Amino acid sequence: MKTIIISLVLALLIMTVPKTIFSQISDDDKIGLFYLLEEEKLAYDIYSEMYKKYNHKVFENIMKAEKVHQEHILDLLKVIDINTDQYYKNPGEFTNKSLQNLYNDFILTGSYSLSDAFRAGAMIEENDIKDLRDNFSKTNNANIKALYECLDNASQNHLRAFVRNLKREDINYSPQVLSKEDFDLIISSKNKPGNCFTND
Repeated sequence: MKTIIISLVLALLIMTVPKTIFSQISDDDKIGLFYLLEEEKLAYDIYSEMYKKYNHKVFENIMKAEKVHQEHILDLLKVIDINTDQYYKNPGEFTNKSLQNLYNDFILTGSYSLSDAFRAGAMIEENDIKDLRDNFSKTNNANIKALYECLDNASQNHLRAFVRNLKREDINYSPQVLSKEDFDLIISSKNKPGNCFTND
């Protein structure tokens, strides 16, 4: 029911946006959206596997959010008439080779132990945050910026969740991708609404 409401709100938002706004989207915007769509899929696919392996609630909760985030990006791609036929829907398959390699690496890392799965999750979220912020800085489209900011908030929530779970096992996680300053700011902050247009 929650997912249906989110989709309806997103659809309403998109319908109220003038078409001229979407006609101004650059090729870089389109490439960035498609890359981030696959990056959200990578997170969903890995967390699904980790949930099957360890049956830990954190993977179940976050994988559900990642699925919704994929739907948000897909909805936007459809509105701006981007063909998504090349988008692999099979688990563990990606058109981008670097993401395919990351998936393979993270699946292997997460298979060693529950703690390693938490570490893999934290690194995935760090990568997401960095890529979202890089693409945010490159686009001039307010609607894409709003979506990226929402997904950034969600990834921060997820990063905090994985770091908390590592802390419970007496493991102090150090940032692998983000600067220590950015990482510390995220970890010291409270959770924010993270599933785009409703509270997560």
